[in-house]
Parts: sequence; structure tokens; C-alpha cells
Amino acid sequence: MKKIALMCDSSADISKKQAEELDIHVVRMPIIIDGKEYIEEETIEESEIIKALREGVVVKTAQPIIGDLTKMWDELLKEYDEVFYIPLTYSLSGTCQVAIQLAEAYEGRVTVLNSEFVCYPTVKMLLTARDMFGKGYTCAQVKEIFERDGELLAILVPETLTALKNGGRISPAAAALAGLLKIQPLLNVKHGAIDLVDKVRTLKKAYKEGISYVLDGVDPKDYDWMIIDADNRAVSDELKVLLEEATGQPVEQREFKAVIMSHTGPGTIGFGRIKKIKY
Repeated sequence: MKKIALMCDSSADISKKQAEELDIHVVRMPIIIDGKEYIEEETIEESEIIKALREGVVVKTAQPIIGDLTKMWDELLKEYDEVFYIPLTYSLSGTCQVAIQLAEAYEGRVTVLNSEFVCYPTVKMLLTARDMFGKGYTCAQVKEIFERDGELLAILVPETLTALKNGGRISPAAAALAGLLKIQPLLNVKHGAIDLVDKVRTLKKAYKEGISYVLDGVDPKDYDWMIIDADNRAVSDELKVLLEEATGQPVEQREFKAVIMSHTGPGTIGFGRIKKIKY
């Protein structure tokens, strides 16, 4: 049986400790704060990033450095037969298409998913891939099945609009008006892209609508369920119970890390589902 390395980038919301425990290799995306570049958990701690975000400092991210990406592949291929890499969704970053092109030079030893995944669902898919490899599936077969059958849907409820404004996802004028009218947006993550799907008047109603949205039109037994929070565990604890009651299924509880939090802001709650892969 081939020895296959599992790989993602830090948009998968996985810490160094978690990556080591799960034997997943992570290329870290640069974090830019006030024009200065950092690498999460290497040159800056997560608490410092959260502090900057809560103070309204502009925090941005960049694609993984190409040299770092290929260097990791080269190092992994000294120990492994192949690399299976799930990057940040192609709808949110150019990393995916760049990686697919770069992988062509590795003559089949590096497989890059044309990804629609982001945050912790990326890790879930990698763990599914590992199980499939153990059952004899090849990287090419897993890629085909994931791209055909993989499905992520999530609703993000930001606590404030500051990070969305700083990241250019909404205009300063729209953010000011929304704050004045106490309008709360609901963001839909579907096919790897983020879109505005609804606006309500209170956070409480937004959470309720978010749960209803991810449940709409599906059999909960066909999905894995999760709730993800950005430095907002007390609220996440309460909402996890509600999501479990609504789905009748177990709900995993995870945290947004710096890459995603820099775009949605601290306090954000995400309700998500991933379709179970049949194999």
C-alpha cells in the first residue's frame, strides 16, 4: 500500500498541535497586520491576532508562498509515495489553481483537489481520504469522488461588521448604516464562495435563521454537522445544543483560526454541514 501524505493550508483552521496529532501537514498562509507580515503560530500568536481584530486593526491574509508550497511537497515526497492536498476553496483564493498547475510537474505524485472546502470541513475531508486510502482507493479516485460528491454548506453570523468592512466585503457606508439600523447579515458558504443570503435585526434571530437555513431541504442523517466559533465559545456552547436538537445528530464544535477570523471577525458563529461520502 502506498504511503500518502495528507496536506492542507492554514485556512483549514488547524493548529500545529492538532496537525501533529492527526498527521496532517499544513502550509501556513501569511497574516498581514498594519502592513507587516507574520506566520500564524510561528512569528505571531493567535491571541495577538484576536486582539488586533477586536481593536479594529486591518488584518489581511495572503496566499501561501509558492516556494513554501513546493518545498513542502519536495520534503514530503522523500518520505511518502504521494501527497494529497486540499487547498482553500478556489472561489476564495488563487492558491487552488496555482497548486493544480504546479502539481503537473510532479508526474502524478502530487494530487490537488479542485477544492470547494474551507475551515474545519477541509480536515474532515482529509480524514475521510485517509480512510479511503486504507481501503485501497487511489488519490485519483478520491479526488474524483470528492469533486463529484463533496458538499459543504455553512451559514456565518458575524458578531460585528468591522472585519467585513476592513476586508472590503462590505462598504464603510453600508457597515455604518447596518450598525445604525442594527441589521445583522447572514453569510452563506456554498460551493466554496461566500455570499449574503439574508439580513435580520438581531443576533438572536440571525442564529435561529442560520440553523433553519442549513437544515432546509435535507435529511440530517446524510450529513456531518458542526458549529464553529471565532473566540466565542460561550455562545457556541448554547447554540450547539440547539443545533443538535434541530438535527437529531451529533454536532462537532470547532474554532475559527486566524485566516478565516481575519475576514469574518471575532465573535463569528458558523453553522455547517458536510455531506457524508459513500464509499
